[in-house]
Amino acid sequence: MTLQVQLQSFANSIRAPQHSTDESADTQRRMDIYRSLFFNNVSGFIQNGFPVLHSLYTEDQWQALIRRFFIEHQCSSPYFIHISKEFVEYLSNEYQPVKNDPPFMAELAHYEWLELALSVREAEQPVNYWRQDGIPSRLTASPLTELAAYHYPVHQISPDFRPESGDSMHYYLLYRDEQHQVQFQHITALSALALQLLSSEIHSFDSLVAAIHQQAPQFSVETLHQGLTPLLTQWLSCGAVIPAESNGI
Repeated sequence: MTLQVQLQSFANSIRAPQHSTDESADTQRRMDIYRSLFFNNVSGFIQNGFPVLHSLYTEDQWQALIRRFFIEHQCSSPYFIHISKEFVEYLSNEYQPVKNDPPFMAELAHYEWLELALSVREAEQPVNYWRQDGIPSRLTASPLTELAAYHYPVHQISPDFRPESGDSMHYYLLYRDEQHQVQFQHITALSALALQLLSSEIHSFDSLVAAIHQQAPQFSVETLHQGLTPLLTQWLSCGAVIPAESNGI
């Protein structure tokens, strides 16, 4: 038996011990220790990364969900820090919901994962925040910023608020501030468009107005000027948007 076959057999036995019926009593005792260690580590990482989602389940329901992930999903990364991302991908692409699963579970899990991902993200270059009055000549979204859109108001979900159906789209700006804390803003569709444009390329104030007007011509240039000035000022002050010329861009 080759080493690869042995390792695959070991992994299969960890995931699904019911299929390992030919183990001796001593081997089963040793494997039970490994199974407990592996499962508890995975369970702990997921529970810590998704506290709101966890709060919506009884402990038996939660353990059953994690057990299904543990058995059914083939992780593409060997690192524990990537388990949360693997869990989100599993819920979004592979998992078949059961009766006690909320309809928003995949969106809520993605939202909670984004907070975790931003908290550990490393920018390729130092982020220089804007500390002056006014708006710089060239603008870009911070590399420590994410834009997300969901059918459910995920920021309000709790054991006491479980929406049964999605309504209009909800847009979120998530960013890491100068104190390295992840913050979020529930923003409008028009603000989301502005952030999307700033995330895709560098803009001056006027070119951003023009780009938004091209995609949303129902808003006049004057209206966009008036609305974007306080919005960009606020985003610059919190660090979601940064001056391009001060960041080597």
